[in-house]
Amino acid sequence: MTGSGKRKDAPTGGGGAQQAKKKKAGGNAGKWKTPHHMAKAANNQESSLQAGEPGIWVTCARHQESKAAREIGVLFAEYADKMYGIKGVHDAEKKEGEEDEDEDDIEAAIKKEVEALNANRKGTDGGHNMTPLKMNVDCLMFVKTKPPIDPVAFVRRIVEDAKSAKETGQMKCRYVNRLTPVSVTGKATEQGLEGVAREALAPFFDLTGKKTDVDQFTEAAAKPAAETEAGSEKASNENSQPAEKGFTFAIRPSVRNNSSLKRDIVINTIAGLINNERHKVNLTSPDKVILVDVYQKVCGVSVVDGDWEEFKRYNLTELYGQGQGSKEKKEKK
Repeated sequence: MTGSGKRKDAPTGGGGAQQAKKKKAGGNAGKWKTPHHMAKAANNQESSLQAGEPGIWVTCARHQESKAAREIGVLFAEYADKMYGIKGVHDAEKKEGEEDEDEDDIEAAIKKEVEALNANRKGTDGGHNMTPLKMNVDCLMFVKTKPPIDPVAFVRRIVEDAKSAKETGQMKCRYVNRLTPVSVTGKATEQGLEGVAREALAPFFDLTGKKTDVDQFTEAAAKPAAETEAGSEKASNENSQPAEKGFTFAIRPSVRNNSSLKRDIVINTIAGLINNERHKVNLTSPDKVILVDVYQKVCGVSVVDGDWEEFKRYNLTELYGQGQGSKEKKEKK
């Protein structure tokens, strides 16, 4: 027996190095990128939250994300029709055998519910009016919106109806909790936050910057509500005409999965943009509430009415419960 049965040694010399170089130069770890792979990569990018995309944050009951996704799809489709005339044929009833289908795929569940909404009416740039996104956090979803849908007005109409719902049959959601509109989004950096805040706050506030070095937030927290309101009204009357009265405000930040933009940084960055001689901080009963949401690499800002707390921070579950409670009290009387 000679060496005829032995496996041949691998070639030596420059040939192996050249082959490795070719493999490296080709990219993608030496694998071909098929049209399917490219389409999948593009879809993954479209399905992630990007800077510059407004929308609505949705929180829900733990381990009920799929059911909440279906509820939010039906709810948003209904109000898109009511407010903007965006019509679509929607079958809210489950077909037989569909109950557990895609139970764990939240994004698929939302897409199924808003499919009809997007079918007949497109956004100004040809895209869908609403795009659901699945977040890598429990109990959290995001729905991107495009014109003509205004996230703030859209959510406001929903919570107003929820607050006035007196009958159990008027409750449209069981698993959805809070809705948070986001008017403008950008990169979650101090510079990005400042740019986003300027765009979102410009219609409501004088953004000529802080005029005094007084810490209004500490001062407002220490003062009784009546004193704060009286001082704000007095300053407004002295410095401007009634028609130009400066709004009082409170800043409510929420930071998720981000370690660079701390709560204090968010508050100080936004407060530093606002003329604090004209606009006073009021933490108890502000005219406007500035909502700031930071999630991973994206930050968003919106301005809502000062009764945000009265509307249970736009928590549908609490609003429905409040409506039922008021009805029970009236019946006892």
